[in-house]
Amino acid sequence: HPQGHSLALDVRGKLFTLPLWEGAVSQHGTADGVRYRHAQWLADGRTLLAISDASGEECVELHTEGTVRALDWDIGHVGSLRAAPVGTRLAMANHRNQLLIGDTASGICTVVDHSDAGRCEDLAWSADGLWLAYSFQATARQRAIKLCELATHTCTLVTQPEFRDYSLAFDPQGRWLYFL
Repeated sequence: HPQGHSLALDVRGKLFTLPLWEGAVSQHGTADGVRYRHAQWLADGRTLLAISDASGEECVELHTEGTVRALDWDIGHVGSLRAAPVGTRLAMANHRNQLLIGDTASGICTVVDHSDAGRCEDLAWSADGLWLAYSFQATARQRAIKLCELATHTCTLVTQPEFRDYSLAFDPQGRWLYFL
């Protein structure tokens, strides 16, 4: 949770939230017959998002105070998902080697980058939600770090594809980008 008082979990395909100190576990969504993945909170702290296969195809579902809204985006099979720390955006990387940015408020989802060599991974938002860093498969053997400016959807290499750069994190102020 953005305030740190509870967790969002997907356990054996079911969607749960639980407080860290006091209170009961809550199950969200359909109890049986639907598989949920990548559960996490949006920045507002009220909206729980997850990938669901309720329609037969994977889609983003938003769970807010007992209501469920499925977003009609062509997202493929999502391998990574990260909600922005502010606002209503989320980033997804899929099996098509695409990086997608979606806005749950406007309902718009855009492919901002694509790799011919492999999947985008290790999605990391800056603290202000204006930048997204990710590990980009440049060749079959090398990964580089790319940075996407959300205002323009411009993606730029910030490391050279010489090694296998991964495990990204911004510092709390968003000034520095750490990686292995």
